[in-house]
Amino acid sequence: MTLTPQQQRFFADFGYLALPGLMAAEIDWITEEFERTFRDAGLVHHGTQRTSLGQFMDRNERLCTLLDDPRINGALTGLLGEDFNYLGSGGEYYVGGGLWHPDCGPRPMLVIKLAMYLDPLTKDSGALRLVPSSHLQGKQGNLDPRELWGVGPEEVPCVAPDNHPGDVLIFNQNTFHNSLGGGNRRRMFNMNGCSHCRTPEQVAELDRMVAPAKGRMYGEVLRRTATPQRQRHLRQVLERETLLVA
Repeated sequence: MTLTPQQQRFFADFGYLALPGLMAAEIDWITEEFERTFRDAGLVHHGTQRTSLGQFMDRNERLCTLLDDPRINGALTGLLGEDFNYLGSGGEYYVGGGLWHPDCGPRPMLVIKLAMYLDPLTKDSGALRLVPSSHLQGKQGNLDPRELWGVGPEEVPCVAPDNHPGDVLIFNQNTFHNSLGGGNRRRMFNMNGCSHCRTPEQVAELDRMVAPAKGRMYGEVLRRTATPQRQRHLRQVLERETLLVA
């Protein structure tokens, strides 16, 4: 897959990009492996609170291949460059709604999240809501819409693309987002990445992201099965890990 110049400009201007049906042909096995990964980790979702599992893709050999898939790799390359850094993944069972927030504050390099929701969703049943161009505002943390803008959480102007399993959403981690009205078993698989770090400021920020993992940013399965293409997206993080733990 190759993103068009218009798709790249849309993402730069509005802070998100919807790719309907991108992984529709693979969604059955992705869903099966999603469920298997939670089972293998010994986690049971009871529906009373959010259930999360980090290093998610790294634990499952077949899910690891998504980083090599030309559709996923092409979309990420189109936004982050051919030598982008993979920054990990997560599996989530969400319960109910959340708070408006960006995932991070301003950073010297582009950091994105790729999300696949595994259930049919609409705006009123937990589809991801995004505020276009909010990635340009520089806000951090959870946001209080009543204090900021005098409106309730459900009144924040936003887009919320209907989700069909197999759709992919990619957003700048500075983009304000939220889900409202969801049920108690809303499944989401995500991957995170950033552009290759070249300036001293970018490398220092990458070190701040990598250091808490203490040399284990990536799981053993992901490392062991890495193709040459995948290694390209792991190399800079592995190099920084080696320097940080030395």
